[in-house]
Amino acid sequence: MHHLYPALAQPGQECYLQKEPLLFSCAGSSTKYQRLCPCRDFRKGQDFCAAPSPAPPGTRTSHSPFVLAPNATHLEWARNASEVPGAWPPPHSLRAWLAAPGRACTDACLDHGLVCEPSFFPFLNSQEAFLQLQVPCDSTEWEMHHLYPALAQPGQECYLQKEPLLFSCAGSSTKYQRLCPCRDFRKGQVALCRGCL
Repeated sequence: MHHLYPALAQPGQECYLQKEPLLFSCAGSSTKYQRLCPCRDFRKGQDFCAAPSPAPPGTRTSHSPFVLAPNATHLEWARNASEVPGAWPPPHSLRAWLAAPGRACTDACLDHGLVCEPSFFPFLNSQEAFLQLQVPCDSTEWEMHHLYPALAQPGQECYLQKEPLLFSCAGSSTKYQRLCPCRDFRKGQVALCRGCL
């Protein structure tokens, strides 16, 4: 299906509609992508829209892919954990921090010299992630809110995201400590983590 966009008419001419420019069409985007990444071809079954997730919401996994950092401040991807096929950036670049109340994940990650990586939220959206950060949850609920996963203050109520489309690095509330997925980056190239290439 082609979208039609209005084109500017010359003085004295009627406006007309034209097909979208190739650059902004699906075909144009795939051509550009193939030139930038010749080793990947989305036409052969790769789905770049589906976020990889270690387990669907509400299920328990046999062992967590995370370990508590040696200084006990954040979670890291365990060296012996298997990689997730098709995940980008690679999960080994994940660093999960519990933000201070009232801090957005973008700010919490920047406080540690990192960037927030929204594609990592599905990996952290579990009670196990809170427990590994040594945050015991008195109760855990699955709800739809753009600040989840988060720990509610006061108390120890953990909230997990029910709707994956709501995962967001932005947003804050003094009521919540957000569980933030951060990663490192290359100087001058925020899109790539240090160990991505």
